Amino acid sequence: MVRRCGTRAALLALWFAPWLAGCVLEDVAVPTGEAIVVVSSVMRPDLPYQYVIVEQSLDGTVARPDTGDFPLPPHGPLLPIENALVTVANLDLPGDPCGSVVTFRAAPYAPQGVEAPGVYWAPQGCPTMRPGDRLELRVEIAADEVVTGVTRVPGMREAYLAVGADSVTLGGGDSVLTFNRDRDTLRLGVDPIVGRLLQLDVRRDGDLADYGTTVQVDTTAFLLAGNAIDVFVNGDGNDVFRGGRSYVVTLTLADTNYFDFTRSSNNEFTGRGFINRLTGGVGVFGSAVAATSRVWAVADMDDPREGVYRITGDVEQATIDAVLRVYLHRPLAETETSVLLEGAWFAPNPYAGRLDEPDWLPRQVAGKSADGAFAAESLHVVIPDTLPNGRVVPIQLDALLGTGDSIAVIVSEQTITGTFVFDTLLAVRQGAP
Repeated sequence: MVRRCGTRAALLALWFAPWLAGCVLEDVAVPTGEAIVVVSSVMRPDLPYQYVIVEQSLDGTVARPDTGDFPLPPHGPLLPIENALVTVANLDLPGDPCGSVVTFRAAPYAPQGVEAPGVYWAPQGCPTMRPGDRLELRVEIAADEVVTGVTRVPGMREAYLAVGADSVTLGGGDSVLTFNRDRDTLRLGVDPIVGRLLQLDVRRDGDLADYGTTVQVDTTAFLLAGNAIDVFVNGDGNDVFRGGRSYVVTLTLADTNYFDFTRSSNNEFTGRGFINRLTGGVGVFGSAVAATSRVWAVADMDDPREGVYRITGDVEQATIDAVLRVYLHRPLAETETSVLLEGAWFAPNPYAGRLDEPDWLPRQVAGKSADGAFAAESLHVVIPDTLPNGRVVPIQLDALLGTGDSIAVIVSEQTITGTFVFDTLLAVRQGAP
């Protein structure tokens, strides 16, 4: 039951409270919601596999299923609809080599390990998508229950990121842009063929936590200050960029359907407020194309613990000769720090355990970054390394900074049985902050 009071009476009560006894409250019953079909899909010509999620909405009579902490997909929707007939046709390419109509199936085409009820996959590389092509989705649940939608595939000639006179083309190679987050402003944009929304996603490269910032604009270019604050992140650690960090930057150009989907939301009781472009159901059938690159964020050094250190010595079978750049994170300057690592380092051998295979191998790194913390003058940093099988090996560095130009750095690995110390390296400060 919901108590409702007339808006006019409520406003009058604010002004004439001494003369009004109040308003009459009315009991209004909120009706039970009606279960409807929800379809979610964003076609990505820059990815090999396309999928469509088909599910039933929560109508207020069924408790929300507990899925734990797993994301969707590949673990599937909350209330999946199975045995649906899902097809996509390219209306502007009748001779599509994938076929005039591409059928999405639950299992046969799914990449290994990502099968889930309610998630329908197309054959690899299908349907064919060119910039400007119109794709038509059709989802048949029953003879009298059909959901349809149309998207126009966006396209761009180039996506770029620039600071001053320096620039990189996203997705165009291994070039990395370095900028000072305390001084520089980034220019980001695309040269579009067709599209409606430009979306920027910034993620810490190799971060063990899921941290990131998303910015959406309805223009083809925009500026972002290096010291920008993500106002939607609570607490003090809300800088978009922090000095001493490598970031993965993705620019996505999306269609009108995705633009409407991201800028609207629905009231959970009335369903109002959501911009729906589907017929026969709700959700989104959109399309997008993206390009990605890495950038390095540095910063001004003005704390005695910050600095550039050359680290030398031997760890396992590797000779170390690397440069470690240590930066304090500004809002949490007393505790949090980030580092950039370059040079001769070492890494776990994915083939360790086989005959004559060592546990560790020498390697060259460039711009490998990680977060850490200070306890007084003691620095603790965990540098994660991910093996091909997905296992993350956290390498710990511990040092007492600010105690001189030559500093001992303890290198260790944290395992389930405890901490294993490899060796102690020598860090020499290359200059004052």
